[in-house]
Amino acid sequence: MSSKIKASLFDHLIDAERQLLEPEVRQSEQALDALLDDEFIEIAGNGTVFNKYQVLTRLPTEVVPQFYNQNFKGRMLSENIAQLSYQAAYRRSARAEFNYSLRMSLWRYSDSSWKMVFHQGTPCAVFNISMDED
Repeated sequence: MSSKIKASLFDHLIDAERQLLEPEVRQSEQALDALLDDEFIEIAGNGTVFNKYQVLTRLPTEVVPQFYNQNFKGRMLSENIAQLSYQAAYRRSARAEFNYSLRMSLWRYSDSSWKMVFHQGTPCAVFNISMDED
C-alpha cells in the first residue's frame, strides 16, 4: 500500500481538523461527537491525557483560543487510517503571547465517515505564522 494520500481526502481532513478549532464546534458536544472517534485519545502539550468523554465535557466550557495552523502534511498509514501533521500557534486572547506547537492527528474511516482517533500537540520553537494559507 502506498502512503500517498489522495488530494481530496487530504483537503477533507484539513477541513475537519480546522473545524475542531472553530468556536461553534468546540462549544457543541454534538459537533465534537461527530468528529471524534469513540476511542479518541489526546495527549496535551503538558502531557495530560484525555479521552473522548473528557473532551466532550471540557471543551464546550473553555474559552476558545485564537488558532493559526499551517504546513499540513498527510499520509496514509493503512487503508482506513490517515495521519495529519502541522504547525499550530494559539493564544488565549489578542494580547496574550502565542504558544507554538507541532500537532499530529490520526483519522480513522469507519461507519462511512472519517473521525479523529488520536491527537497530540507538542510545544516547539517559535516559527513564522503565515497568514496566506487557506
